[in-house]
Amino acid sequence: MLTYSEQQWGKAQRHAYRQRFVEAFAELVTFPELGIARPEYGKDIRSHRVGQHVVIYQPHEAELRIVRVLHARRDLDIEFS
Repeated sequence: MLTYSEQQWGKAQRHAYRQRFVEAFAELVTFPELGIARPEYGKDIRSHRVGQHVVIYQPHEAELRIVRVLHARRDLDIEFS
């Protein structure tokens, strides 16, 4: 995703996307219940929108497991079937 961003829109946009995700991941570590519960995709799976993307994650003890990062236009049901 970051490589594609740089190829399409340049290094500044890549840096902006990266920073946005770093901040979102830190926020989710601090507040893991922030995202929407998505039990249809697995045990303790949650989703959280970050700009034009959706982070699919699973809080696990003192960690945050990032399962997928998908563009918001993608069909999550198809991706998880």
